[in-house]
Amino acid sequence: MSLVRFDNVNKSFGGDPLLMDVNLRVEEGERIALIGRNGTGKSTLFRLITGESDCDGGAIERMRRARIVYLSQIPETAPDNTVLDVALGGFEDLIHEEAALREMERRLHSEEAALLEEYGERQQAFSLAGGYEFRTRARQILCGLGFLPEDFDKPFSALSGGWRARLMLSLALLREADLLLLDEPENHLDMQAREWLEDHLANRPEAMILISHDRRMVNALAHRIMEIEGGALTTFTGNYDSWLKEKNLRREQQQKAFERQEAHIQKEQAWIDRFRAKNTKARQAQHKLKRLEKLERVEAPPADLATALFQLEKAERSGDMVLDARALTMAYGNNHLYTDLSFSLYRGDRLGIIGPNGSGKTTLLRHLGGKHAGLSGEVWTGHNVSAAFYDQHQESLAPDLDVLTLMQQAKPEWSQQQCRSYLGRFLFSADEVFKPAAILSGGERSRLALAKLIASGSNLLLLDEPTNHLDIASREALENGLAEYTGTLVVVSHDRTLIDRLTSRLLIVKEGRVRSFYGNFSQWREKERELESATQKKVDPEEDERRRKNLLEREQKKALEREQRREQRALQKIEDDIAQLENQIEEFHGHFAALDPADYEAAQKLQSEYNAMKKKLEELYEEWEALAAQ
Repeated sequence: MSLVRFDNVNKSFGGDPLLMDVNLRVEEGERIALIGRNGTGKSTLFRLITGESDCDGGAIERMRRARIVYLSQIPETAPDNTVLDVALGGFEDLIHEEAALREMERRLHSEEAALLEEYGERQQAFSLAGGYEFRTRARQILCGLGFLPEDFDKPFSALSGGWRARLMLSLALLREADLLLLDEPENHLDMQAREWLEDHLANRPEAMILISHDRRMVNALAHRIMEIEGGALTTFTGNYDSWLKEKNLRREQQQKAFERQEAHIQKEQAWIDRFRAKNTKARQAQHKLKRLEKLERVEAPPADLATALFQLEKAERSGDMVLDARALTMAYGNNHLYTDLSFSLYRGDRLGIIGPNGSGKTTLLRHLGGKHAGLSGEVWTGHNVSAAFYDQHQESLAPDLDVLTLMQQAKPEWSQQQCRSYLGRFLFSADEVFKPAAILSGGERSRLALAKLIASGSNLLLLDEPTNHLDIASREALENGLAEYTGTLVVVSHDRTLIDRLTSRLLIVKEGRVRSFYGNFSQWREKERELESATQKKVDPEEDERRRKNLLEREQKKALEREQRREQRALQKIEDDIAQLENQIEEFHGHFAALDPADYEAAQKLQSEYNAMKKKLEELYEEWEALAAQ
């Protein structure tokens, strides 16, 4: 049976249909990516799966006792609870049993030996439930998501929104599940944490549905793509790149078939209109008309949903030397971000700045753009260079001003109609241009900030996380626009696909150092893996042997635990069969009492069935004793 099944499910909000006649099946172990524009109903679909929201029509079935994990918000927690306390919140039963076992250990020194047998049984059950591993698992997952060991004792109240989101993700990853629902798990994760998350999820056995705007992550994890578009759900087997090629091919084939049929219909209709009034052709015209009426029409492919047009105008030519950074230094107390950093940018260069969260990428970008003075150093810009800065937090958007006013401030020489026409390229139409910035969504704020940046016509763009809050279609549109940009580009981003496509040089900011690399992200990552592999080969032989033995011991322990769990399940099955058989035998005593003594044949048949059940019961007892002894 499927873990989840939707049959013709419908869901509306405020009378407007969001999902229409949706059918889907989720099988055990499947890895599915759920994609679609912002606002198309992806998160709503998750809430329907969990039962948090009810459908308006159709049927939703869930496998009985299926464990579905979807953490959309941090559970209630005391402000002084530590990071590790929150992460261990899902293991209350194990923590309670752990304390009980410690108390039993204390009593073993003074009480009778009978306690030893109970302690052994409870200890084995505790081990099988993962009691000796859950704390290690919690620490491993927290470290994988970027927490440092010294962060484990930080109070929850001291965490920023981004770190709270990471902690929320750790709770989902620590839960036992049959189906894991992940809604943009890459948010607030740097490149290193994203790669760790990909590897971690790839090795998990449960089914999962992933909502993500990180195309690299979708490609790495998904074996099936589900897309919500126009209220309909379509499915494709394969990863994102394969789905995109197939979707474009299908749309192209459907468009060609539609155009061929339309040409045929117009040709036939023209012939009918011309000859239907002539006596010699009337019968033939009528026959053609009936054939046209019976013709099964090819539907035109659905129109593409509107996508913002991030098309940059040709930048005015700057001098050959665009920017020269000399001896840049920045630190916060003893935390040195970069020291004595010098490099140059030339016209047409495409520089990517990458590194872990908190390493100083945004600070360096602001330093280059004159938004931050740094501790020392000088930034020189060349002849005819005009720079524009994209701030990921859009602090320049005054919250009390509306979209149109902000655009008019950026381009005072434009008329109101010119501003409105231009904003339409970024999906601000009709009355949407009068929305104040304070109520704009994250995606709308990003589109407005990019609209202002593109209108500046600058020949040096400094971009800080430009794809944040943008869905996949908008990210691809922005990439296409930036790929054709003729000016000089510096971009800070955790979007590996964007960095891969747009940059030919990298600055890697990490642990107070800045390293330069000529190439894109994939080339740099491949070089890093080669270095890691070479380092591992230099490991001391004795250390390598210790690691091999530890790995073997862990594998043997896991195999033993799997065997113990199998035997425990078998023992439970026998106990259930014994209980059921004993109840049946008890019922037979009533059958004997109600039997007519003169009916010898019925008595003999009943006795034969009774003896067979007694014999089966004895066999079950023997089997139970043998397993229990093991």
